[in-house]
Amino acid sequence: MSEKNTLPALFSHYPELKNKLAWTPLGSFPTPVQQLKNLGCDNLWVKRDDQTSPVYGGNKVRKLEFLLADAIKKKSKRVITFGAIGTNHGLATSIYSRKLGLDCTLLLFRQPVTKNVKQNLLLFKKYHAKTIYKKTVLKTLISFYLTQKIRHPGAYSIFAGGSNSIGTIGFVNAAFELKSQIEQGLIPEPEIIFCPAGSTGTAAGLLLGTLLAGLNTPIRSVRVTASHFGPLPHCTSASIQKLAENTYHYLKNICKDIPKIKIKPPQVLDDYFGEGYGQVTDKGKNAYRQLKEKENIILDPTYTSKTFAAVLDYCAKPENKGKSILYWHTYNSVDMSEQAKSIDHGHLPKNLQKFIEADEIGF
Repeated sequence: MSEKNTLPALFSHYPELKNKLAWTPLGSFPTPVQQLKNLGCDNLWVKRDDQTSPVYGGNKVRKLEFLLADAIKKKSKRVITFGAIGTNHGLATSIYSRKLGLDCTLLLFRQPVTKNVKQNLLLFKKYHAKTIYKKTVLKTLISFYLTQKIRHPGAYSIFAGGSNSIGTIGFVNAAFELKSQIEQGLIPEPEIIFCPAGSTGTAAGLLLGTLLAGLNTPIRSVRVTASHFGPLPHCTSASIQKLAENTYHYLKNICKDIPKIKIKPPQVLDDYFGEGYGQVTDKGKNAYRQLKEKENIILDPTYTSKTFAAVLDYCAKPENKGKSILYWHTYNSVDMSEQAKSIDHGHLPKNLQKFIEADEIGF
């Protein structure tokens, strides 16, 4: 994978944003589009966001290009974010914060232990993130919104998954990148795009971005996390719509050329979630096996396997035969295993060491 940095396509369409939005190059864009020819689907494509960077890929890189640049613009020295103990967002934030000279604090809550969870815990240490294990989502949120703001008043806070109005811009831009690839004849305009819905920034950004880019492509999000935190909606059609609307208003307030649009709620598929966040499903296992064996692309148990299971089910329906389908692959494909092996888990905080020693679930 070649390392290339391209100004956001969004800046070409709306030049005013170049002077209004903080941005720093972290990734290698555009990511490839590739037809999947060995799965029995006539017109199935993948957007290879697993290759967003040769350092550490996945969907978080797009968000962090805007978020960490904003942190630097605001002269913050530390970023604080949160997620489960195996958070890919937390790892990406650790890696790229260190690259930019920022300290990083990760607030963590429990999730089922997989190989990826163990690897990420070790890599948090390698990239010098300060990890604070809070056990539950509720305690994590209290620390994020209250305790850490008192202790680190100048720190830059990033919501889980980088999914706020600024981070979501990364996937508004991604839709313009896709539009350019369509215009170049690299991929037909998709009749549907599938992506995971966890913290929802990817889905919300694509929802808004396709509208602004003039693509007539609905977004179908596969829910991979709890729909609500208590009474509060977290991963629902309405919450994705709301984040897209908040991002739209943020952009429109700083750029007069952003057109008036109406954002409709996207479809969210709830049937692939299984027994909980990070819990393995049979359909996810099958999706993992098929994509690995037939296309040499790796899925993870928590997000992408469940999403691709939905893609395979959609492709199997006779009425969808021949439709142009795009699966947006959000998992990092850079092999980090040797880096993780270089870390002694005894150097982790004691309350996190037990997860390295625990039995694994997964593929």
